[in-house]
Amino acid sequence: MIDEQRLYNYWHDWGSRMPRIAANHVRVLAVDDSPAFLHTLCSFLEGDPIFEIVATAQNGEEALSAVERWHPQVVLMDLQMPKMNGLEATEELHHHFPELPVIILTAHELPTLREACIKHGAYGFISKAKLSQQLPGLLARASFMEEEN
Repeated sequence: MIDEQRLYNYWHDWGSRMPRIAANHVRVLAVDDSPAFLHTLCSFLEGDPIFEIVATAQNGEEALSAVERWHPQVVLMDLQMPKMNGLEATEELHHHFPELPVIILTAHELPTLREACIKHGAYGFISKAKLSQQLPGLLARASFMEEEN
C-alpha cells in the first residue's frame, strides 16, 4: 500500500530539484479503476506546478476517448482494469499516437510483465509500491521526450 504522506513529501522535495520544462505544464491523463488510487495519484501530481491533470479515466476505453478529447502529453495507465485493460489500451494508443508516452502503473512487479508492457508500446513500467521513488524521474524523462517530438 502507498504511504500517501511519504509520497507527497518525496514528490515535493524532488520537484524542487527538477529541471523546469519550457512549456507551462505537462498535460497528464491518469487512468485507474480505483477512485482512491486516482485521488492519491492526482493529489501527488497536482502539488507540483509542472504537471496538470487534464483528465482521469477508469478503464482503457475511457482512456482512449480522453486522449482524443484532452490531448495529454503523458498517460499514466493502470494495468488491470475492467472493459479494456491497460495493456490493450496502451497498444491502441501506441498504434494511433506513437509519440505519446504511456507509463504503466501496476501492483505487480514481474519481469515478464514489464517486457510485455514495453512490447505493447509502453514508455515505462512502475510498480505502485515504488511509485514515489520511480515516478518523478520517469515522468520527467517522458515529458522531455514528448517535448522533443
